[in-house]
Amino acid sequence: MNTRLRSILGVGLVLVAATVAVLWLASGRAVAYGPLAAAERRRVDSAQAGTVLERVRLTSAAGRSVTCLLRRPAVAVATRAEAAVLLFGGIGTGGRAAILVDPSHRVVVLACDYPWDDPSRLPWWRIAWRMPAIRADVLATPQALAVAASFLVGLPDVDPRRVAGIGASLGVPFVASWAAEDRRVGAVALVYGGGDLRALFEANLRRKVAARWLRRALAAAGATLLADLDPARSAPRIAPRPLLLVGSREDERVPRTSVDALVGAARPPVTTVWFDGGHMVPRDTALLRAISDTTVAWLARVQAPLSPSAPATHTNPMIGQSRQIRRRQFLARSHSREEQVQVHASVTPPNCPRTTPPARRRS
Repeated sequence: MNTRLRSILGVGLVLVAATVAVLWLASGRAVAYGPLAAAERRRVDSAQAGTVLERVRLTSAAGRSVTCLLRRPAVAVATRAEAAVLLFGGIGTGGRAAILVDPSHRVVVLACDYPWDDPSRLPWWRIAWRMPAIRADVLATPQALAVAASFLVGLPDVDPRRVAGIGASLGVPFVASWAAEDRRVGAVALVYGGGDLRALFEANLRRKVAARWLRRALAAAGATLLADLDPARSAPRIAPRPLLLVGSREDERVPRTSVDALVGAARPPVTTVWFDGGHMVPRDTALLRAISDTTVAWLARVQAPLSPSAPATHTNPMIGQSRQIRRRQFLARSHSREEQVQVHASVTPPNCPRTTPPARRRS
């Protein structure tokens, strides 16, 4: 057997093994949550003045549970219900993301823990053995968010016409997928995330997998198995509801190709805001405050309080206005012309830039 034939056979065996592995990984039983069945609430101490914190355990009709942290203003306004956000952040933050939103904003925040354990904490052999079940749990996460949304819109102090979804970091794919199907969500903000899962996985595997060919193979397999969660697939279905994209062109965890894939897939009305620096982290309180202020200000504009008789609409009053949003030493620019480019992205030639470069930090 000559060398060329052996190489062809070797490649063939690798392809067959990869196909078998993908089919096995895809064999996990589908997970179904069903509607919200019960909610257990327990008040916890709040270190933020003027707020009330509650630990909430939600159970679906199928017996699956979601744990969240609910934060709301301590004093209700009798004349109107509050705007609310369902927040899903990184896996290490979970429900604690509720207290990262500036408490000065009068908004009800429900932030949820991931409904499955972080697989990275398991030994590799357990990860490999449980991979079909892990994949099934991950794909069902948008259903868990739908259960949480049912609880949130049912709160007496929440205006169901002003409920928004916010996905941050790892939470972006799940929020985009859930919001694309759940019309109870009036506006969506995707913060420091991207589309094109293959590029996203490959970038984050670079520090763990040295061999480029293996890194590419693993990224391609992961993107195939989790294709339904690609934000670039979900983002177009969020329209015509307002969409806010917040990020950084210098993000070390979300490569430029992933950012461009998400921005390019979004449909109007879309607003983009860029910040300096790398990926958002909980300890960067200045950046978190800037993101929080910017997002809440955007929500206040696109989800203005409605009178009881007014129909709910999904327009973006920010279009056509020139504005500059500055929070502490961070600057994010979004002028009327730039927003018009975003709004008319579907007719922009493919080679034309659709977003503004990241703003420069002011001294």
